[in-house]
Amino acid sequence: MTEDELKLEIESLKKELKSVKRLNNELLNLQEEQDSLGFSWSGNLGHWFWDFQVNRVTFNPMKAMALGFEKEELPEYVDFQFFTNRLHPEDYERVMDAMRDHLSNKIPVWEVRYRIKTKSGEYRTYYDRGKVTKRTADGAPLFLSGIVFDITEYEEERRRLLEENKEWAIQAKKDSMTGLYNRTNILFELGKLVNEAQVEADKFLSIILLDIDNLSHQNSLFGPLFGDEIIRRTSQIIEDHINEENYAGSFEGGKFMILLPGTKKNEAHQIADEIRQKVNRADYSEPAEVTSSSGVAQYISAETVSQLFNRADRMLYRVKTSGKNQVQS
Repeated sequence: MTEDELKLEIESLKKELKSVKRLNNELLNLQEEQDSLGFSWSGNLGHWFWDFQVNRVTFNPMKAMALGFEKEELPEYVDFQFFTNRLHPEDYERVMDAMRDHLSNKIPVWEVRYRIKTKSGEYRTYYDRGKVTKRTADGAPLFLSGIVFDITEYEEERRRLLEENKEWAIQAKKDSMTGLYNRTNILFELGKLVNEAQVEADKFLSIILLDIDNLSHQNSLFGPLFGDEIIRRTSQIIEDHINEENYAGSFEGGKFMILLPGTKKNEAHQIADEIRQKVNRADYSEPAEVTSSSGVAQYISAETVSQLFNRADRMLYRVKTSGKNQVQS
């Protein structure tokens, strides 16, 4: 071995010894912390240590075994990229930005959630938290340590609960009998649409107020359950005649409101008449003549919610006092 080769070998050994010394010191500090805490965390995959100077990561084998690797498949040390290369593409930049911010001392702790690919190609969700524990005199990072948790099951449960909450929130807005918006929420949607129309002068908005004719008489003849049948059948017909951008709500006593953003009055009139005809021709469990009446109004510039609603209600009143089973606009 030449003198130069010997010097290189000595320098390499010095770096190795420094790295081992830093790791031993970190492990000693960690053991003291664990002794003082005396409790464990669910999903804990253990601690990791990153010697930044030589890019060497020491980690608890559980972290990699949770990804589907056998302990024997893994070297004693890996580089930082062993894990970052397995990050979900949608999470990669966010995770790396957080690490860069911490290494440059912009944030005190590196704390992220990310999805990481398993050996089989599936993804698990990890929560990772760590910090630089030693820096040079000028602030450059030397050594980092942290702890990682597998929170896959927790995240799956959280997503399930969020979906349930969304569904409950939707159901809370709905009328239990018809499945349409209840009175409070259809009026709320009307208010939002009127506000939008007030801001955008060229935006059309029409509404339909529909009332089932002689519903109390039908209840008297055939019983209240038949009245409920008429209401539900009318609701289904209304839903069949509106799209995803429209709204329909149920008032008490067989009255409905339909909101048609982007729709002119003549188009709304046609929709209302198609619904009227379908209600009249639908099959019912009793030999009853079922009809409906509708009033239609289109938003006028600077009009309030009450003014728009009242105009549609006046149109409906005209129909009710002039023979019913019609549409007035």
